[in-house]
Amino acid sequence: MKSILNKYILILFAAAFMVTSCGEELAEINIDPDNPSTARPQEVLTAVLDYTAFVMDAQYNNEAFLWGQFWTWGTGVSLGDNARYIQEPRDANQAWARSYSNALADVKFLKKAENPAYSGIAKVMEAFIYQYLVDHFGDVPYSEAINGAIEDGSIVAPNFDDDAAIYPALVTTLDEALADLSGADDIGSEDLVFGGSIANWTKFANSLKLRILMRMSGVNDVSAQVAEVMANGEFLESIQAEVAFSGETGSENPMYAWEESGIGLFYKAATTVTEILDDTDDPRLFYFYKEAVNFPGEIRAGDQNQIALDFGAVNEDWSDPADVTYGAAVPTIFMSSWETWFLRAEAARKFNTGDDFVGAVETAIRENSAYLGVPAGDVETFLTSFNFGGASADVQDRLLAVQKWISMTGLQEAEGWIESRRFDTPSTPYFTGDGGVFQVPLQSALPGRTFPSRWLYAESEQNLNPNFPGQPTVTDKVFWDN
Repeated sequence: MKSILNKYILILFAAAFMVTSCGEELAEINIDPDNPSTARPQEVLTAVLDYTAFVMDAQYNNEAFLWGQFWTWGTGVSLGDNARYIQEPRDANQAWARSYSNALADVKFLKKAENPAYSGIAKVMEAFIYQYLVDHFGDVPYSEAINGAIEDGSIVAPNFDDDAAIYPALVTTLDEALADLSGADDIGSEDLVFGGSIANWTKFANSLKLRILMRMSGVNDVSAQVAEVMANGEFLESIQAEVAFSGETGSENPMYAWEESGIGLFYKAATTVTEILDDTDDPRLFYFYKEAVNFPGEIRAGDQNQIALDFGAVNEDWSDPADVTYGAAVPTIFMSSWETWFLRAEAARKFNTGDDFVGAVETAIRENSAYLGVPAGDVETFLTSFNFGGASADVQDRLLAVQKWISMTGLQEAEGWIESRRFDTPSTPYFTGDGGVFQVPLQSALPGRTFPSRWLYAESEQNLNPNFPGQPTVTDKVFWDN
């Protein structure tokens, strides 16, 4: 009897062992190698940069090339809502979802990386993404955002933070990023912006910090912080923070892919830009735009919506955007060296940072021209005749604002539109007031010389978040907009 009992015990033990071992084997077999349960920071970083490039070019820039009046509505289709300053909440769904559900969710993962290179880069991108959310939407979810996991509090309906409180927090985030990057080693090709160079990410972080400080300088006292970043920082010089594309299927510029998925780009050169370039003999005119097919040697531009409403217009009579500004292999620029030099010029004027104001503006124009491919000799001839240094201080301030906006043509349209809003004040109506360079589009939905100053909130957020604060209008302003 005892031997039979022992036999049963051995059989049960063997069965339990087989179940356990088979379960472990089945668990290993059932792992999908293409969908791992954990991610490496390398792949997540690539995803963050890809998602951000999509939002920048296919969403923000794609709206701003009309609202910033760099291009105008061309022939071939009926006049659209965005050209008339009409926006619907659904228009923001992609920018909102890709920023929060994709890019910022991946940023949250990267911030926990043991390697300070990834955590530092993640914090730079966090500041970058949130700045553009504030610049387009004003108050947005920030302190409670991306906290839907149980361990983060299960917050699925985040409250909206005051936009004026978010900006200073972004400066703190960049300080933390700089601390991480200071002790980090270079990484690899998963970095689509700088190819793994931590030194260049540090320059981007300093440049972005200066951008944030200068943007809120009209409403906050940032003099001490500007002095600190100028004293200690290295900035983007002759390099851009940009994501490159090969132009092949699967690696196309997001704006190009977005437009070409429909009927293709039908926008043309806008006289808002070309008249200024033409009046000053600026050689960039023939590098921002192409010669009209039917008028060789000429840049032919239209007023806002004029071409679309001229039913006798012929497409080949008007100038297209240049190849450097629109194409499958055109990079998406997050921040440029010329933008940084314009910021340094403004900081020199406001805070006496030690930079030469005129020299910084001229360097910005040289950097922008070099990127476009303008011969250096033509640029120097233009700068000599332009005589920026010989103008009065008031005129110089206006020229800085307008030159900064011009330099964004087809390259950083959202940044150009944002800065046109910031520089345009009741005392300095450089863009929208009487005498401002912006035109009232034909069939504008807004009265008089009124222009959009923000985006509407996404329809998805309006419908799904019970803490949604209410829908603004496109003429409401963010905190820094005077």
